[in-house]
Amino acid sequence: MSEQMAKEMEKETAELDKEILRKVADSCSVHKKKSYRRLRHRSLDDMGYVFDECLKCNLVCDQQLLEKGLIEIVGSRRYTDIQVDVKGHIFNCHMAVLQFSTEYFKRFHTLDPVVIDSEDVTIVGFEKAYAWMTKVNATPQRENIAELYMTAKHLEMSELLKQLWFYFEDRTQFNEGQAFKLFLETVSYQALTLQHFLLTRISYFFLSAITTLEYLQLNANQVHDMLDSNVAGVNNEYEILMCALRWLMCDWRQRKRHVHLLMSAVRFGLMPPWYLLSLRAKQTMPELQEICDDPTVLDMINDGLSHSVTHESLNEMTMQLHQGPQREWIIDEQAPHHHEYKCPNWQGLDYEKFSGYVDRVINAGPLFYKSLKPKTAINLMPCCRAKF
Repeated sequence: MSEQMAKEMEKETAELDKEILRKVADSCSVHKKKSYRRLRHRSLDDMGYVFDECLKCNLVCDQQLLEKGLIEIVGSRRYTDIQVDVKGHIFNCHMAVLQFSTEYFKRFHTLDPVVIDSEDVTIVGFEKAYAWMTKVNATPQRENIAELYMTAKHLEMSELLKQLWFYFEDRTQFNEGQAFKLFLETVSYQALTLQHFLLTRISYFFLSAITTLEYLQLNANQVHDMLDSNVAGVNNEYEILMCALRWLMCDWRQRKRHVHLLMSAVRFGLMPPWYLLSLRAKQTMPELQEICDDPTVLDMINDGLSHSVTHESLNEMTMQLHQGPQREWIIDEQAPHHHEYKCPNWQGLDYEKFSGYVDRVINAGPLFYKSLKPKTAINLMPCCRAKF
Protein backbone atom coordinates (compact mmCIF):
# COMPACT_ATOMS: atom_id res chain seq x y z
CA MET A 1 0.00 0.00 0.00
CA SER A 2 1.38 3.47 -0.96
CA GLU A 3 1.90 6.23 1.55
CA GLN A 4 -0.73 8.36 -0.22
CA MET A 5 -3.43 5.73 0.20
CA ALA A 6 -2.60 5.28 3.87
CA LYS A 7 -3.06 8.97 4.55
CA GLU A 8 -6.45 9.01 2.78
CA MET A 9 -7.71 6.04 4.90
CA GLU A 10 -6.51 7.72 8.08
CA LYS A 11 -8.43 10.88 7.14
CA GLU A 12 -11.64 8.97 6.44
CA THR A 13 -11.37 7.11 9.78
CA ALA A 14 -10.92 10.38 11.63
CA GLU A 15 -13.99 11.86 9.96
CA LEU A 16 -15.99 8.72 10.82
CA ASP A 17 -14.91 8.95 14.43
CA LYS A 18 -16.03 12.56 14.57
CA GLU A 19 -19.47 11.61 13.21
CA ILE A 20 -19.87 8.83 15.81
CA LEU A 21 -18.80 11.15 18.62
CA ARG A 22 -21.32 13.74 17.41
CA LYS A 23 -24.17 11.21 17.50
CA VAL A 24 -23.19 10.01 20.93
CA ALA A 25 -23.09 13.55 22.25
CA ASP A 26 -26.42 14.34 20.63
CA SER A 27 -28.09 11.32 22.23
CA CYS A 28 -26.81 12.36 25.66
CA SER A 29 -27.89 16.01 25.42
CA VAL A 30 -31.24 17.39 26.67
CA HIS A 31 -33.77 17.98 23.89
CA LYS A 32 -36.81 20.10 23.82
CA LYS A 33 -39.85 18.04 24.82
CA LYS A 34 -41.90 16.97 21.86
CA SER A 35 -45.61 16.20 21.84
CA TYR A 36 -46.90 12.78 20.74
CA ARG A 37 -50.36 11.77 19.50
CA ARG A 38 -51.95 8.99 21.63
CA LEU A 39 -53.21 6.14 19.47
CA ARG A 40 -56.57 4.49 20.23
CA HIS A 41 -56.70 0.93 21.58
CA ARG A 42 -56.93 -1.65 18.85
CA SER A 43 -58.38 -5.16 18.96
CA LEU A 44 -56.68 -8.28 17.60
CA ASP A 45 -59.06 -8.17 14.65
CA ASP A 46 -58.00 -4.52 13.92
CA MET A 47 -54.39 -5.63 14.05
CA GLY A 48 -55.05 -8.34 11.50
CA TYR A 49 -55.16 -11.40 13.81
CA VAL A 50 -58.32 -12.95 12.38
CA PHE A 51 -58.83 -16.61 13.32
CA ASP A 52 -60.90 -18.93 11.20
CA GLU A 53 -62.67 -21.28 13.62
CA CYS A 54 -63.39 -23.65 10.77
CA LEU A 55 -59.72 -24.43 10.37
CA LYS A 56 -58.84 -28.04 11.31
CA CYS A 57 -55.57 -29.37 12.56
CA ASN A 58 -53.93 -31.38 9.83
CA LEU A 59 -51.72 -33.93 11.54
CA VAL A 60 -48.64 -35.16 9.80
CA CYS A 61 -49.87 -38.75 10.22
CA ASP A 62 -53.34 -40.28 10.24
CA GLN A 63 -55.21 -39.69 13.53
CA GLN A 64 -56.31 -43.31 13.89
CA LEU A 65 -52.77 -44.47 13.21
CA LEU A 66 -51.47 -42.08 15.86
CA GLU A 67 -54.02 -43.34 18.39
CA LYS A 68 -53.13 -46.95 17.64
CA GLY A 69 -49.46 -46.16 18.07
CA LEU A 70 -49.99 -44.47 21.45
CA ILE A 71 -52.06 -47.40 22.69
CA GLU A 72 -49.33 -49.79 21.60
CA ILE A 73 -46.64 -47.74 23.38
CA VAL A 74 -48.66 -47.56 26.61
CA GLY A 75 -49.66 -51.22 26.48
CA SER A 76 -46.13 -52.46 25.84
CA ARG A 77 -44.76 -50.04 28.47
CA ARG A 78 -42.19 -48.49 26.19
CA TYR A 79 -40.72 -45.05 26.82
CA THR A 80 -41.89 -45.07 30.45
CA ASP A 81 -40.98 -42.07 32.58
CA ILE A 82 -41.54 -43.09 36.21
CA GLN A 83 -40.77 -46.03 38.47
CA VAL A 84 -43.17 -47.30 41.14
CA ASP A 85 -41.79 -49.46 43.95
CA VAL A 86 -44.25 -51.94 45.48
CA LYS A 87 -42.70 -54.13 48.17
CA GLY A 88 -39.33 -54.03 46.42
CA HIS A 89 -40.69 -54.77 42.95
CA ILE A 90 -40.10 -51.98 40.42
CA PHE A 91 -42.84 -51.15 37.92
CA ASN A 92 -41.90 -48.96 34.94
CA CYS A 93 -44.94 -46.83 34.20
CA HIS A 94 -46.19 -43.78 32.34
CA MET A 95 -47.00 -40.95 34.75
CA ALA A 96 -49.73 -39.62 32.42
CA VAL A 97 -51.52 -42.97 32.61
CA LEU A 98 -51.24 -43.10 36.41
CA GLN A 99 -52.53 -39.56 36.86
CA PHE A 100 -55.39 -40.07 34.41
CA SER A 101 -56.61 -43.24 36.15
CA THR A 102 -56.00 -42.47 39.85
CA GLU A 103 -56.40 -39.65 42.31
CA TYR A 104 -53.40 -40.92 44.28
CA PHE A 105 -50.78 -40.07 41.63
CA LYS A 106 -52.20 -36.61 40.98
CA ARG A 107 -50.47 -35.55 44.19
CA PHE A 108 -47.04 -36.05 42.62
CA HIS A 109 -45.52 -33.25 40.56
CA THR A 110 -42.12 -34.75 39.73
CA LEU A 111 -40.94 -37.90 38.01
CA ASP A 112 -38.96 -39.12 41.00
CA PRO A 113 -39.48 -42.81 41.90
CA VAL A 114 -42.59 -43.46 44.01
CA VAL A 115 -42.61 -46.01 46.84
CA ILE A 116 -46.06 -47.34 47.83
CA ASP A 117 -45.67 -48.54 51.40
CA SER A 118 -49.09 -49.95 52.24
CA GLU A 119 -50.19 -53.40 53.38
CA ASP A 120 -53.25 -53.01 51.16
CA VAL A 121 -51.23 -52.79 47.93
CA THR A 122 -49.55 -56.00 46.77
CA ILE A 123 -47.36 -56.70 43.76
CA VAL A 124 -50.13 -58.70 42.11
CA GLY A 125 -52.72 -56.05 42.97
CA PHE A 126 -50.72 -53.21 41.42
CA GLU A 127 -49.84 -55.30 38.35
CA LYS A 128 -53.53 -56.00 37.72
CA ALA A 129 -54.53 -52.40 38.40
CA TYR A 130 -51.95 -51.00 35.97
CA ALA A 131 -52.93 -53.60 33.37
CA TRP A 132 -56.53 -52.36 33.72
CA MET A 133 -55.31 -48.77 33.18
CA THR A 134 -53.42 -49.62 29.98
CA LYS A 135 -55.90 -51.91 28.23
CA VAL A 136 -58.83 -50.67 26.20
CA ASN A 137 -62.22 -51.83 27.54
CA ALA A 138 -60.54 -53.84 30.31
CA THR A 139 -62.83 -55.73 32.72
CA PRO A 140 -61.81 -57.17 36.13
CA GLN A 141 -61.27 -60.92 36.35
CA ARG A 142 -62.13 -63.10 39.36
CA GLU A 143 -58.55 -64.22 40.05
CA ASN A 144 -56.88 -62.08 42.75
CA ILE A 145 -59.88 -59.75 42.72
CA ALA A 146 -59.50 -58.97 46.43
CA GLU A 147 -55.95 -57.67 45.86
CA LEU A 148 -57.16 -55.67 42.87
CA TYR A 149 -59.98 -54.16 44.94
CA MET A 150 -57.66 -53.13 47.78
CA THR A 151 -55.18 -51.56 45.33
CA ALA A 152 -57.95 -49.67 43.53
CA LYS A 153 -59.24 -48.45 46.89
CA HIS A 154 -55.79 -47.24 48.00
CA LEU A 155 -55.03 -45.54 44.67
CA GLU A 156 -58.54 -44.01 44.53
CA MET A 157 -59.46 -45.48 41.16
CA SER A 158 -63.14 -44.53 41.01
CA GLU A 159 -63.91 -46.06 37.61
CA LEU A 160 -62.34 -49.41 38.46
CA LEU A 161 -64.13 -49.47 41.83
CA LYS A 162 -67.45 -48.91 40.04
CA GLN A 163 -66.75 -51.93 37.83
CA LEU A 164 -65.78 -54.07 40.80
CA TRP A 165 -68.88 -53.18 42.81
CA PHE A 166 -71.07 -53.85 39.77
CA TYR A 167 -69.46 -57.29 39.61
CA PHE A 168 -69.91 -57.95 43.36
CA GLU A 169 -73.59 -56.99 43.22
CA ASP A 170 -74.39 -59.19 40.21
CA ARG A 171 -75.89 -62.35 41.72
CA THR A 172 -75.75 -64.15 38.38
CA GLN A 173 -71.98 -63.70 38.26
CA PHE A 174 -71.27 -63.84 41.99
CA ASN A 175 -73.26 -66.45 43.94
CA GLU A 176 -73.37 -67.11 47.70
CA GLY A 177 -70.47 -69.55 47.73
CA GLN A 178 -68.28 -67.14 45.78
CA ALA A 179 -69.29 -64.36 48.18
CA PHE A 180 -68.08 -66.43 51.15
CA LYS A 181 -64.84 -67.27 49.35
CA LEU A 182 -64.19 -63.59 48.63
CA PHE A 183 -65.04 -62.75 52.24
CA LEU A 184 -62.28 -65.14 53.31
CA GLU A 185 -59.87 -63.49 50.87
CA THR A 186 -60.53 -60.05 52.38
CA VAL A 187 -60.21 -60.90 56.09
CA SER A 188 -56.50 -60.06 56.12
CA TYR A 189 -57.25 -56.52 54.86
CA GLN A 190 -59.02 -53.48 56.27
CA ALA A 191 -61.98 -53.93 53.96
CA LEU A 192 -64.91 -53.72 56.39
CA THR A 193 -67.35 -52.21 53.90
CA LEU A 194 -66.81 -55.00 51.40
CA GLN A 195 -66.81 -57.68 54.12
CA HIS A 196 -70.12 -56.50 55.58
CA PHE A 197 -71.63 -56.40 52.10
CA LEU A 198 -70.44 -59.93 51.33
CA LEU A 199 -72.01 -61.24 54.54
CA THR A 200 -75.37 -59.96 53.29
CA ARG A 201 -74.89 -62.28 50.31
CA ILE A 202 -74.32 -65.39 52.47
CA SER A 203 -77.78 -66.64 53.31
CA TYR A 204 -78.70 -70.21 52.31
CA PHE A 205 -74.97 -70.95 52.10
CA PHE A 206 -74.51 -70.05 55.78
CA LEU A 207 -74.71 -73.62 57.12
CA SER A 208 -72.25 -74.77 54.45
CA ALA A 209 -69.90 -71.92 55.36
CA ILE A 210 -69.70 -72.80 59.07
CA THR A 211 -68.68 -76.39 58.21
CA THR A 212 -65.44 -75.25 56.56
CA LEU A 213 -61.94 -75.22 57.99
CA GLU A 214 -61.70 -71.56 56.98
CA TYR A 215 -64.59 -70.69 59.31
CA LEU A 216 -62.72 -72.25 62.21
CA GLN A 217 -59.66 -70.15 61.32
CA LEU A 218 -61.47 -66.80 61.47
CA ASN A 219 -60.87 -64.50 64.41
CA ALA A 220 -63.55 -63.81 67.03
CA ASN A 221 -64.72 -60.51 65.51
CA GLN A 222 -65.14 -62.06 62.08
CA VAL A 223 -67.11 -64.99 63.52
CA HIS A 224 -69.28 -62.54 65.46
CA ASP A 225 -70.06 -60.63 62.26
CA MET A 226 -71.09 -63.86 60.53
CA LEU A 227 -73.31 -64.99 63.42
CA ASP A 228 -74.88 -61.53 63.73
CA SER A 229 -76.08 -61.46 60.13
CA ASN A 230 -79.83 -60.90 59.59
CA VAL A 231 -79.72 -63.08 56.48
CA ALA A 232 -77.98 -66.10 58.03
CA GLY A 233 -79.91 -69.10 56.72
CA VAL A 234 -80.88 -71.23 59.74
CA ASN A 235 -83.97 -73.07 60.87
CA ASN A 236 -83.90 -71.78 64.44
CA GLU A 237 -81.78 -69.54 66.67
CA TYR A 238 -80.20 -72.40 68.58
CA GLU A 239 -78.40 -73.35 65.36
CA ILE A 240 -76.63 -70.00 65.71
CA LEU A 241 -75.68 -70.96 69.26
CA MET A 242 -74.30 -74.28 67.99
CA CYS A 243 -72.30 -72.47 65.27
CA ALA A 244 -70.71 -70.28 67.93
CA LEU A 245 -69.97 -73.35 70.06
CA ARG A 246 -68.39 -75.11 67.08
CA TRP A 247 -65.83 -72.27 66.68
CA LEU A 248 -65.17 -72.10 70.43
CA MET A 249 -64.62 -75.86 70.72
CA CYS A 250 -61.90 -75.77 68.07
CA ASP A 251 -59.58 -74.36 70.78
CA TRP A 252 -61.64 -73.98 73.95
CA ARG A 253 -58.83 -72.93 76.27
CA GLN A 254 -57.71 -70.05 74.05
CA ARG A 255 -61.10 -69.07 72.71
CA LYS A 256 -63.38 -69.18 75.74
CA ARG A 257 -62.35 -65.59 76.55
CA HIS A 258 -64.46 -64.60 73.53
CA VAL A 259 -67.67 -66.15 74.91
CA HIS A 260 -69.28 -62.78 75.73
CA LEU A 261 -68.59 -61.43 72.24
CA LEU A 262 -70.03 -64.47 70.45
CA MET A 263 -73.03 -64.83 72.74
CA SER A 264 -73.90 -61.21 72.00
CA ALA A 265 -74.56 -62.32 68.41
CA VAL A 266 -77.05 -64.98 69.58
CA ARG A 267 -80.61 -63.62 69.71
CA PHE A 268 -81.95 -65.50 72.71
CA GLY A 269 -85.29 -63.71 72.37
CA LEU A 270 -85.92 -65.63 69.14
CA MET A 271 -85.63 -68.99 70.94
CA PRO A 272 -88.73 -70.73 72.29
CA PRO A 273 -89.16 -70.63 76.10
CA TRP A 274 -88.71 -74.39 76.49
CA TYR A 275 -85.24 -74.22 74.88
CA LEU A 276 -84.16 -71.29 77.03
CA LEU A 277 -85.29 -73.19 80.14
CA SER A 278 -83.18 -76.13 78.99
CA LEU A 279 -80.12 -73.84 78.89
CA ARG A 280 -80.69 -72.95 82.54
CA ALA A 281 -80.81 -76.65 83.45
CA LYS A 282 -77.83 -78.95 84.03
CA GLN A 283 -75.79 -79.48 80.83
CA THR A 284 -74.09 -82.74 79.86
CA MET A 285 -71.41 -80.81 77.98
CA PRO A 286 -68.95 -79.13 80.41
CA GLU A 287 -68.08 -76.28 78.06
CA LEU A 288 -71.72 -75.41 77.43
CA GLN A 289 -72.34 -75.59 81.19
CA GLU A 290 -69.50 -73.11 81.75
CA ILE A 291 -71.00 -70.77 79.15
CA CYS A 292 -74.51 -70.94 80.64
CA ASP A 293 -73.18 -70.42 84.18
CA ASP A 294 -71.44 -67.21 83.19
CA PRO A 295 -73.37 -64.32 84.84
CA THR A 296 -73.32 -62.16 81.70
CA VAL A 297 -74.57 -65.00 79.49
CA LEU A 298 -77.16 -65.99 82.10
CA ASP A 299 -78.53 -62.43 81.98
CA MET A 300 -78.80 -62.77 78.19
CA ILE A 301 -80.69 -66.05 78.58
CA ASN A 302 -83.07 -64.60 81.19
CA ASP A 303 -83.74 -61.49 79.08
CA GLY A 304 -84.43 -63.72 76.10
CA LEU A 305 -86.76 -65.91 78.14
CA SER A 306 -88.74 -62.89 79.34
CA HIS A 307 -89.08 -61.60 75.80
CA SER A 308 -89.98 -65.01 74.37
CA VAL A 309 -92.65 -65.74 77.00
CA THR A 310 -94.19 -62.30 76.50
CA HIS A 311 -94.22 -62.81 72.76
CA GLU A 312 -95.97 -66.18 72.99
CA SER A 313 -98.51 -64.84 75.47
CA LEU A 314 -99.40 -61.93 73.24
CA ASN A 315 -99.68 -64.21 70.24
CA GLU A 316 -102.26 -66.29 72.10
CA MET A 317 -104.23 -63.06 72.58
CA THR A 318 -103.79 -62.26 68.86
CA MET A 319 -101.56 -59.32 69.75
CA GLN A 320 -98.22 -58.62 68.18
CA LEU A 321 -94.86 -57.89 69.80
CA HIS A 322 -92.00 -56.69 67.66
CA GLN A 323 -89.22 -59.25 68.03
CA GLY A 324 -86.48 -57.23 66.42
CA PRO A 325 -84.23 -58.42 63.58
CA GLN A 326 -84.95 -61.93 62.36
CA ARG A 327 -82.93 -64.48 60.38
CA GLU A 328 -83.43 -66.00 56.96
CA TRP A 329 -85.43 -68.96 58.25
CA ILE A 330 -84.97 -72.12 56.17
CA ILE A 331 -85.94 -75.80 56.12
CA ASP A 332 -83.74 -78.81 55.39
CA GLU A 333 -86.16 -81.69 54.86
CA GLN A 334 -83.46 -84.20 55.83
CA ALA A 335 -82.76 -82.63 59.23
CA PRO A 336 -84.83 -84.06 62.13
CA HIS A 337 -84.41 -80.88 64.18
CA HIS A 338 -85.99 -78.87 61.36
CA HIS A 339 -89.37 -80.50 62.03
CA GLU A 340 -91.87 -78.54 64.06
CA TYR A 341 -91.49 -78.95 67.82
CA LYS A 342 -94.90 -80.70 68.15
CA CYS A 343 -94.21 -83.02 65.20
CA PRO A 344 -93.60 -86.69 66.21
CA ASN A 345 -90.54 -86.72 63.91
CA TRP A 346 -88.91 -83.79 65.65
CA GLN A 347 -85.61 -84.35 67.46
CA GLY A 348 -83.93 -81.96 69.85
CA LEU A 349 -80.56 -80.43 68.99
CA ASP A 350 -77.48 -80.69 71.16
CA TYR A 351 -73.84 -80.22 70.25
CA GLU A 352 -73.28 -83.90 69.45
CA LYS A 353 -76.25 -84.03 67.07
CA PHE A 354 -75.22 -80.73 65.53
CA SER A 355 -71.73 -82.12 64.84
CA GLY A 356 -73.38 -85.06 63.07
CA TYR A 357 -75.46 -82.61 61.04
CA VAL A 358 -72.28 -80.70 60.09
CA ASP A 359 -70.80 -83.96 58.76
CA ARG A 360 -73.90 -84.53 56.66
CA VAL A 361 -73.70 -81.00 55.20
CA ILE A 362 -70.03 -81.60 54.32
CA ASN A 363 -70.83 -84.89 52.61
CA ALA A 364 -73.67 -83.29 50.65
CA GLY A 365 -71.12 -81.12 48.82
CA PRO A 366 -71.07 -77.51 47.63
CA LEU A 367 -74.60 -77.55 46.22
CA PHE A 368 -76.21 -78.47 49.55
CA TYR A 369 -77.51 -74.94 50.06
CA LYS A 370 -79.63 -75.20 46.91
CA SER A 371 -81.69 -77.97 48.52
CA LEU A 372 -82.86 -75.66 51.31
CA LYS A 373 -86.29 -74.05 51.23
CA PRO A 374 -87.76 -70.95 52.88
CA LYS A 375 -89.46 -71.72 56.18
CA THR A 376 -93.07 -71.04 55.28
CA ALA A 377 -96.28 -72.94 56.02
CA ILE A 378 -96.45 -74.34 52.50
CA ASN A 379 -92.87 -75.68 52.70
CA LEU A 380 -93.31 -77.53 55.99
CA MET A 381 -92.95 -81.30 55.84
CA PRO A 382 -96.32 -83.07 55.55
CA CYS A 383 -95.97 -84.49 59.06
CA CYS A 384 -95.39 -80.97 60.42
CA ARG A 385 -98.13 -79.38 58.36
CA ALA A 386 -100.75 -81.58 59.98
CA LYS A 387 -99.78 -80.12 63.33
CA PHE A 388 -99.36 -76.54 62.10
